[in-house]
Amino acid sequence: MDQKSSFDLLPAVREDIPRLSQIHVVTCLPDNAFKLYFDEPDEFNKRVTEMLEGQVGTPTWKHIKAVDRETGQIAAWASWNTPTVEEIKQRDREQSEKEDAAALNRHTLQGSDFDFPPGLPVFVQQDTDKWLNHWTRARRHITYKALFTDPVFQRRGMGNALVQYGNKLADEVGLPVFLQASPYGYPIYRKHGFETVQYLDVDLRKWAPKADSDDKGYGNYRFRYMLRLPETVPN
Repeated sequence: MDQKSSFDLLPAVREDIPRLSQIHVVTCLPDNAFKLYFDEPDEFNKRVTEMLEGQVGTPTWKHIKAVDRETGQIAAWASWNTPTVEEIKQRDREQSEKEDAAALNRHTLQGSDFDFPPGLPVFVQQDTDKWLNHWTRARRHITYKALFTDPVFQRRGMGNALVQYGNKLADEVGLPVFLQASPYGYPIYRKHGFETVQYLDVDLRKWAPKADSDDKGYGNYRFRYMLRLPETVPN
């Protein structure tokens, strides 16, 4: 039996959310950056569940699961967001307002107002949003939001199949796909045609308690911002 025939790709439904969240958490826990996002796995799981409850089944989101045929378990999943024209316009307006407010604040705030940097998740998300807004301003696009495979089911071709599914989806509608890749996810995206257009280097020692000497395995962590152009042009 070949790899592809050992699982099926199917639309995820709201009843799948607990399992999707579980896969997300167990996949991320070995990652040094994600270890710093949440102190407790239960809190991590709660946040992921809340996120998925706001996404799964909504019109602009697509969640696809890989179901292992032998066990019937959801083994992997991925998600994509295709914002509407109106959503893009609204986001662009809000971003312009934020930029105007930031420009004003630069002239009025004192240095002491910036003594406390945001937490690592906020820091990374702000940079990601800035990059994505710059590249997609007034532009239809797809954002590849998630790709996770339960460690028990890794190296069976599910991740490759999910990336290929998303690429086909993008080609059918002629839209570029944008994503943020961790060091672990980067190779599979590069394999399937994504190119790095920008990156964010984070010294995790600055965020990890008592890790200044790098004796806990923390060091530079590179988030790659990647783009794949469609192979077809929309009519």
